[in-house]
Amino acid sequence: ALSKEAVRQTIKETMETVLTGQSVTPELKQKIETIKTMVASDALSQSELEDTTRAVIVPLLDEIKTYRYILKDLPEVADNLLSPYLAWDNLREITWAACSSVIKEDEQMVLTIGTLAPDGTPWLSVPRTKLIPAVDKLSNGKVKIKIYGGGIMGEDSDILRKMDIGQLSGCGCTALGVLKASPKASVFLMPGLFNNYDEIDYIFKKFRKNIDAAFAERGYILAAVIDTGFFHFFSKKEITDLDSIRKQKVLTWFGRVETTFYDALNINATPVAVPEVVSALSTGLADTCLAPAAWMLGMQAYQYANYYIKQPMLYSPAAVIVSADVKHRLQKKFEVSPTFAHNIQELIVFEVSSLEKGWRDNIRSYERRSLEAFEKKCGMKVVSLPPEDMKVIEKAGLQVQEELAGKVYSKKLLNDVKAALAEYRANHPE
Repeated sequence: ALSKEAVRQTIKETMETVLTGQSVTPELKQKIETIKTMVASDALSQSELEDTTRAVIVPLLDEIKTYRYILKDLPEVADNLLSPYLAWDNLREITWAACSSVIKEDEQMVLTIGTLAPDGTPWLSVPRTKLIPAVDKLSNGKVKIKIYGGGIMGEDSDILRKMDIGQLSGCGCTALGVLKASPKASVFLMPGLFNNYDEIDYIFKKFRKNIDAAFAERGYILAAVIDTGFFHFFSKKEITDLDSIRKQKVLTWFGRVETTFYDALNINATPVAVPEVVSALSTGLADTCLAPAAWMLGMQAYQYANYYIKQPMLYSPAAVIVSADVKHRLQKKFEVSPTFAHNIQELIVFEVSSLEKGWRDNIRSYERRSLEAFEKKCGMKVVSLPPEDMKVIEKAGLQVQEELAGKVYSKKLLNDVKAALAEYRANHPE
């Protein structure tokens, strides 16, 4: 058996090891096994083990830095190392209690997120039903996340500007915000790049640190990558081929990728701000747009479309980003060390990022159901473009890729993504 002080030192060393992502040494592993044996034999109680962990973790968070990449693996690491006596659920609660202990009982840490996402869509329902209640419970009500949806904080560029001056903590970005916050991310929006979501998931996992770094260059932390979805052409008037689209009043709303694509297809489009898209469609200023199905349903824009093109033109991610200045504001407001403020910020980012997979699944299900509803319940006509038009679109997509390479993203990044996709497709033939 270990002495009380030896138990404390072992727990401290264990917490430092797992929170910094180091490998557990054989000597430490042996001490942990001894502690587990002590708990099993009642030489050390479960509550004593948890109290000791609680006591060492507060000063430890002042000494060492952890990161979201390490926290991502911590559930499995903790369960393999300390379970059943100090499983991940226990450690998560203890870590949150330690971080929120610096907030006085009559104070709160409030994080404000602005987004264009409309009510009733999974972009908002997932954080409101999962993230906000979880953080509230874990912090004992001391950390609050407030989401301002439906564009009441303006469009993405307005929200990013408010983040930069400290009025907001984060943004739930559409395609427009992703491109504004990280122009390099436009490489993932190239027309015709992805065939399905399996490819997208593979590429985002493979290039995640590159994507994170591109946001960090501009002062943002990428907390979660989710989906805006695949973009289809929707039109109020009949469309049968590319020529019929060129005769419509097409609008453009999300920037350089879209306008470059339209130029390559010889489509004249009218620029419209995101909050005005539905109004433009309802008033007849425009009758055709390129948009994701989930957005068309969520914004009720489907009411102004009678046709949609079955083949998607491009894919766009959505993202939840947090200002890198949040930790500085935490440090100043709660008078904690830079290291402690950093760890609080990383813990919050981790909680957001842990929702990614389920969040994407919800959005993708909503997208499928939206397209089915448009056809079966709304009577929208589904149009397949002829093969010759798809060849023109494929050529235009390659033209866009080449034209933007070296301007908004590097040629190397584009080539690396395409090489990774080719490798994936070779190993996953349809």
